[in-house]
Amino acid sequence: MKSKLNFTLLLFFITHICLAQKNFTKGKIFTFNKDTLSGYIDYKEWIKSPNQISFKDDPTQPARTYTTSQIAGFSINSNKETYHTLKFEIENLPRSSNKIVYFNMKEYTNRIRKIESINAFVRIASDGKAILYHYVDKNSEPHFLIKKDDSLTVLVYHIVETKHHSAKFTEFRSQLSKLLTESCKPLSIYHTEYYVSSLRKLIDSYNSCFSGAVQTVSPQKDKGRWEYGIMLGAGYTKMKHAMANPFRYTEVQGDARITPVGGLFLNYVFARGRGKYALLNELHTYQTKSLTTYDNEHFHYDMRYLGLQHLFRYTFYVGKPSVYALIGFSYATIIKQNSTLTRRDGSTEELVYLPWAIRNDEQRAIVGVGMSQKRFMLEARYYRGNGFTTGANVTIPNNRLDLLLKYNFGKIAIQ
Repeated sequence: MKSKLNFTLLLFFITHICLAQKNFTKGKIFTFNKDTLSGYIDYKEWIKSPNQISFKDDPTQPARTYTTSQIAGFSINSNKETYHTLKFEIENLPRSSNKIVYFNMKEYTNRIRKIESINAFVRIASDGKAILYHYVDKNSEPHFLIKKDDSLTVLVYHIVETKHHSAKFTEFRSQLSKLLTESCKPLSIYHTEYYVSSLRKLIDSYNSCFSGAVQTVSPQKDKGRWEYGIMLGAGYTKMKHAMANPFRYTEVQGDARITPVGGLFLNYVFARGRGKYALLNELHTYQTKSLTTYDNEHFHYDMRYLGLQHLFRYTFYVGKPSVYALIGFSYATIIKQNSTLTRRDGSTEELVYLPWAIRNDEQRAIVGVGMSQKRFMLEARYYRGNGFTTGANVTIPNNRLDLLLKYNFGKIAIQ
């Protein structure tokens, strides 16, 4: 109980420290008078479009908050990510299936339109003669806008569900056909889909026709990245073991031990979600070690495991440091078995693999939290495994707490 309380306090401490951090990085804000102010912006790698930001002239000064009514936009120096203040209207119609179901298409055509007025900082996805904007609303629904010749057009895309049919209304394609008439080359408008990479490719192609007349600034494209490196740490285990054979059933409670853990990792960080989602793959080794006495017999457990771990990582706060949560599973097998049993008469025998005593593998569920700063990551994990007891009717869960330090030799997020 005490170890679980300590682990809970550790998770709270890591989360509290990370959420208290800010990620002020070099950037610029644009005024409505077309002035540019350089300083530091609290860069949160927004998934949903923000309507306010924090700004400092100098890292040592207190932050000021700017809203869309106060500035015309801002940009981040490190990746040239730029946001403009935009005011526009959209129809609040969900695209996810089954959220709104119409009786038939006539009901959809005659629907009462729910128009929402938007005032937000909207990200530029392509810049040039035509500017492509990417707006994400509070429900995480993406919307795209085109600004050309000082005129702003909201590109319309609906997915309509009726009781018997599903239809996609791609009005944005006909809108693009009218907007991009001066292109110097054929454009694949009717093969363009309603997502960032497809629309950006189309608008980039259009803007290239005017590159001599318009100075374009292409924002950094979202790309996935690989992380790989080593991890070292310590684990705390207080184990149970149940043994069943034709003659008796024995359950023993071992003492608590702290043992070393380590391994290698290879992670893939997805571009979608702005780097908040990642799949983790690890080659992991750990030790289970314990001593207990039962019925005047002494059990000395000492097992080294090697296994694979697969986890999903979600970074719910991006900063310096960032904080994230983990969930996954592992499969490991015993690679070194030094366990012994000392009998009442003083004789000693090895506790090797036996169908009724010890099995060679263990499966575990994993949850945890961590924080990262540049190439370093610190993680606290809780494992719940099925132990090394054979037989489903006597399987005793094996609980373990790990504290890991990881070093990434691969790419890191731009800070």
